[in-house]
Amino acid sequence: MTSPVPNPHPPYQATAAWYDAIYKARGRDPHAEIARIARFWREDGCDPGTRRILDAGCGTGAHFEALVQHGTITGVDRSEAMLEVARRRGLARVVARAELEALSLGHRFDLVVSLFGAFGYLSDRHALRQGMAGLARHLDEAGTILIEPPLFAEHFKPPRRDRTVVTCEGGTLTRSSHARRIENVLEITFEWVHHDQVTGVVRTVEELHRMLLLPSSVWLEDAREALGDAFDISIHAEGPIGRGLLVAVRKDDARGSD
Repeated sequence: MTSPVPNPHPPYQATAAWYDAIYKARGRDPHAEIARIARFWREDGCDPGTRRILDAGCGTGAHFEALVQHGTITGVDRSEAMLEVARRRGLARVVARAELEALSLGHRFDLVVSLFGAFGYLSDRHALRQGMAGLARHLDEAGTILIEPPLFAEHFKPPRRDRTVVTCEGGTLTRSSHARRIENVLEITFEWVHHDQVTGVVRTVEELHRMLLLPSSVWLEDAREALGDAFDISIHAEGPIGRGLLVAVRKDDARGSD
């Protein structure tokens, strides 16, 4: 497998403030996404007053408002710019910077979610397995891990081009994208253009996103290797937005250790 090369344009370093506006314009509904997957933890023996939730790769905290109805949230992400937006929501108990492949928070959770493809940004399959194992170390007995991939390789249909326009920050924001596959990597070039209608200032930001593009069978294989016999592991075709979902439920006789 070819590993992604270093990225000269870090995702969302300059565009975090625009992120939610673009995805709202594209019809994203975080409440509906959580409602579609809540069945995987409803019978975990917890209630909103006791359930501890880790949102791993939380980004701007787009799911916080829906998740807080189910428990107390800790959110982590590698992007400080995205975390600044998440903190302003004021809904999570803790919002902190952390790398998924080296996660060490010192306490455990009843539910761990990683949504909207956050795990796809890991560099290779080794890092993917490290990240999965790290989530397991943070899971309490009888807990559940849910990981949404960016896209299963079997569902990629080139060429992929897209354009979204929305009113944002007193002007017009346009995001154009071009996605292509390079072996086991999904490479997406984004161009963001904000035109301030009052000052006439035009700001352009270009980003290069590289994500793992792996078949569902490989996600399942790596999860089984990373998590071992302590979990019942399965792939569900739909997930929050139709891209699938990896579900790992800790067996009754296995416990987390972090």
